[in-house]
Amino acid sequence: MQTYSLSTPGLWTGLEDWPHRACVDAVVAAMQAERYSAKSIYQFVQSARRFAAWRGETTGDAPLAYDDTDRSLAHRRATAVVPNGQRKALARLREAMVQAGVLSLPPVVSGPADDILQQFEASLVRRGYKPKSVGSYIWFARPFLQELWDGETELTAGAVLAYIERNAGQRSTTTVRIMCSRIRVLLRFLHAEGQIGADLAAAIPSARGDRSAGLPSYLAPDQVEAVLVSCDRDTVAGRRDHAVLMLLARLGLRAAEVALLTLDDVDWRAGVLRVIGKGGRVAQMPLPSDVGEALAVYIRRDRPASASRTIFHRVETPCGPFTTSTPVILIARRALRRAGVRGSVRGASHVFRHSLATHLIRSGASLNEIGQVLRHQEPDTARIYAKVDVAGLRSLSLAWPGGAR
Repeated sequence: MQTYSLSTPGLWTGLEDWPHRACVDAVVAAMQAERYSAKSIYQFVQSARRFAAWRGETTGDAPLAYDDTDRSLAHRRATAVVPNGQRKALARLREAMVQAGVLSLPPVVSGPADDILQQFEASLVRRGYKPKSVGSYIWFARPFLQELWDGETELTAGAVLAYIERNAGQRSTTTVRIMCSRIRVLLRFLHAEGQIGADLAAAIPSARGDRSAGLPSYLAPDQVEAVLVSCDRDTVAGRRDHAVLMLLARLGLRAAEVALLTLDDVDWRAGVLRVIGKGGRVAQMPLPSDVGEALAVYIRRDRPASASRTIFHRVETPCGPFTTSTPVILIARRALRRAGVRGSVRGASHVFRHSLATHLIRSGASLNEIGQVLRHQEPDTARIYAKVDVAGLRSLSLAWPGGAR
């Protein structure tokens, strides 16, 4: 059985005096810190050695070029099979060389659309938009400008409407509504900056969907408990997932709020959790004993040593901290599947928030109290949960004419 040791004879051949050996060492150190397997690190060094040898044979002492790694892969493909993982390994090496300043990024060729996008992004930042929101605006603005904007031809209402119609067909109502709102803001920006003569925002039709039109998805209390029990707490991943799900189910936190919790957000003595919600709003929430116990077990037993203060980390390599809501959503989705929850449950992580609100209103809590627990900014946001209080609604119903008295 092959062993993967960095001291294996011949592994570093050709790298000892390579001018960029420090970059290889930096990647190895980073992979070790992120708990990559010995095999993965060994294969990275092999790939770096092959790249150094190719450079020596084909370009000699010529300065490094950004596409050298791509050219070496193309050469390898033409002469032999590319080993699994070599593309990723060379991408790591190239990134390290860029960070070390020995390799420059290729110049960006920008056109009219790129220039406007930069100005639009700067405008959003100045107005206080959060990075995630800015990214959403740019995501929808980029294809719109690339298709319709050349810096000279005047935009028309017809062209804008045709673009919306072409791109709305295969998207959900929610996505179309977001796309329309983002492009309206872009069009107002273009008009304010004098790039277009008329404010074309009104040319975009409303794609409104009444969020209170349907019933919220929710789980029954026994389903919530089944999801929590489904976590295998004999494993690192199971204990982490259990702590994540407890925060979702018991406190009704949003996925991003759970993902970005830090060690500094927990006041163990006071039994209080600080939550940074939408718009950067900070709230103090009581920390139930069972939630605190789940958090403490994970932090003490399983959380990897890390320079980051973020509580939750990946279990598989790279063992870095959560940076977005995606890992929390995936944890919730897997847990629902394990517990056998099927049907029309939408929003894998958000369904726990809806379930908590539903349980509260059926237990007699007022809409105002629910809004406080869920930290709604608008008081009317909690109105949707009134529709799941079937007993309360039945008491308000009128008797059917001619029916039982």
